[in-house]
Amino acid sequence: MSASAWWRACLFTASFASACASQAHDFVTIAPTACLPVEQGMGLPADMTPYRAAVRVCNIARQSGPSAAVAKVRLLSVFTDDYYKSLPADAPWQNFPLPMLIDETGRCLGRIAHLFPVDPPQELTISAGRWQRGVPHELRLAVKSPAVGGDATLPSLHWNPRSGGYAAKNTHPSQDKTSCPPTS
Repeated sequence: MSASAWWRACLFTASFASACASQAHDFVTIAPTACLPVEQGMGLPADMTPYRAAVRVCNIARQSGPSAAVAKVRLLSVFTDDYYKSLPADAPWQNFPLPMLIDETGRCLGRIAHLFPVDPPQELTISAGRWQRGVPHELRLAVKSPAVGGDATLPSLHWNPRSGGYAAKNTHPSQDKTSCPPTS
């Protein structure tokens, strides 16, 4: 191999490694403490309406870069701890709706197949990355659990520009819990 071919190979490898490293570092984790109560006038999906006082809105936005602080995707979620904090200790567990990803207009982009941030005793961490024009093209889902089964990684959700929503790859439609509810 000539010296110039060797340098080109090294430069290509270094560029590729640098691109991969920057790709891995552009993921941001959604902090439950940054999620806010829904505004009184904000419409909610019918299945979340009974839990309005415990529903939180989480902006999903880059923390730096050209589209920083502009959330084009938001997460609506019933915070189960907030729901139960004013109820008796023996209150029955509710069948809470799954968290919903929405755009700036409130249109559903998909659902998360696990309650966020807490589905006792488990905690879900959501990391958003692979940003394009302020939209995360991948949502990574990790469950921390003190139970016997331990921690788990759920299938990532990927942005589909054709459908304008998120879906898990390689998931059979009958197993997909991430699709949006039908609209009337």
